[in-house]
Amino acid sequence: MKINEEFLLRDKNVSTAGDTINMSRHRWYYYKEGFSPSLVESAIETLGLTSSDVIIDPFNGSGTVTLTAAMKGIKSFGFEVNPFTAFIAKTKVESANIGTFDNVCQDVLAGVNKQKKSPLLAFSTFSEYSNKSKWLFNADILNSFEGGITRLNKVDDDNIKDILKLSLIGSTMDNSNARRDGKCLRYKNHWEELNFDKTSFIKSLEKRLLAIREDLINEEKLTDPKIVCGDSRTIIEQELTEKFSLCITSPPYLNTFDYTDIYRPELFLGQFINSMSELYDLRLTTVRSHVQAKWNKPNQSNFGTLYDVALREIVQRRENLMHKDIPIMIQAYFEDMQNILSTLRKNAKNNAELWLVVSTSAYAGIEIPVDMIIGEIGNKVGWYLKDIGVLRYLKKRKSKYSNEINQLRESVVIFTASK
Repeated sequence: MKINEEFLLRDKNVSTAGDTINMSRHRWYYYKEGFSPSLVESAIETLGLTSSDVIIDPFNGSGTVTLTAAMKGIKSFGFEVNPFTAFIAKTKVESANIGTFDNVCQDVLAGVNKQKKSPLLAFSTFSEYSNKSKWLFNADILNSFEGGITRLNKVDDDNIKDILKLSLIGSTMDNSNARRDGKCLRYKNHWEELNFDKTSFIKSLEKRLLAIREDLINEEKLTDPKIVCGDSRTIIEQELTEKFSLCITSPPYLNTFDYTDIYRPELFLGQFINSMSELYDLRLTTVRSHVQAKWNKPNQSNFGTLYDVALREIVQRRENLMHKDIPIMIQAYFEDMQNILSTLRKNAKNNAELWLVVSTSAYAGIEIPVDMIIGEIGNKVGWYLKDIGVLRYLKKRKSKYSNEINQLRESVVIFTASK
């Protein structure tokens, strides 16, 4: 099994979402963990897909795959366990009457200006009223959001309601005292001095609504995708009504990131969850790539020689691990990947391809070749490995747990359903 260091898309930034910031509809909510629409477009072009084909993404995130397919006139299915990011994906393909949109915007802006006391003021670390030394939002921001969402909840048009709700959440995050940084929310430099308030909130909201209005006016006809919120390990066979020609996706990396935690503010703001127990339950439905929940232990371990070697070396250096459950997490992760790869194979057309963007990982100074292990697993469950193409090398942050590894490899693993 060889790594393709000369892959056509290497160092083209296709595994990052940076270019979506100014793209129509993609820009409605920036999703840092996504990849570029150009990766999807490259796969579509490579396979010569048409409107008669189906594309799926079992880890759809904010909907880059489903939105790109919709713009190309291709039917698609997106599966996403996080209800907030599934909401982003669903909203980005919605349309609205401009006259109605303008009227609702004015009413919601009036509600923001009037404000209303937020029920989140004393919740967790959400505001200064939580009696913590740091807080995510100044009370003025939460009250501005609440004033807007209260007006919005009276609107009958579901599409406009979704679009404005996403805009209100986005404006709240624009005015947060913290930002997403890897696996956590990190407070901005001199956050106390930023003094986010109603004025800055309204400025953010008006900017977002102006961009959305422009996209709605200039939009072309979209092919509606089917967005399903749920655990892709169990719902694909239930919800996928026809076989696919292309599956292009990026499963959670084996990096102990808990994506339900870094999107915790949005989950509570939008009332996608309403308690910490619901947040914990959501963690239990995600791929087992983190140690923040007591999920069921894995039963399978036959994932190939590369897996066996890496896990054995990590276990031998257990005292250097940041958490004692990392070896079992690694096993559970590849069990989840095997089950998903198997399910996808059953639902693929004979000429289908599967593109998975993944990254290697490192624990206790041992690098885990995730891309190559997935290559072996895919072959085991009936896929044929076509390529493991290097997309880029990532500089790894130094840590006391794994300071021997300086970089990680980000690759796309490409399978075909037939030779």
